[in-house]
Amino acid sequence: MADKSLEALVVKVVKKAIKKEIKAINQYSLPIVSTQRNQELQSFAETLETEDHTQSTAEIFDNTYASNTVNFPAKEDVELERKLREIKFKQDLRKDWILFILRDVIVYAATVLLIFTVTGFYLFAIINT
Repeated sequence: MADKSLEALVVKVVKKAIKKEIKAINQYSLPIVSTQRNQELQSFAETLETEDHTQSTAEIFDNTYASNTVNFPAKEDVELERKLREIKFKQDLRKDWILFILRDVIVYAATVLLIFTVTGFYLFAIINT
């Protein structure tokens, strides 16, 4: 009897720890893995969410798939990601240049012209009086 309650306690603690780790995982901390195995991870996560104690510990661990293999992206994917990064860089560069031209060239020139116009008007007003 004590073995069953101890096993249930261990299963509960392990489930909570795994839930905590799954929530802490984001897409950037995961290695790139084959999409065929992700379905098993999803079913394992769903098993943890249900908190169903009818499965034994052995069944839970049988449903998991531990693999050390990493499926590297195809050469085309790497090339497309590189092109996407280049396009984003060029887009940011254009945006920076447009902001530079608007803020530093046009606004600065308009401010200087406004100052010269106002001082010229007052200088003209002082000379004519």
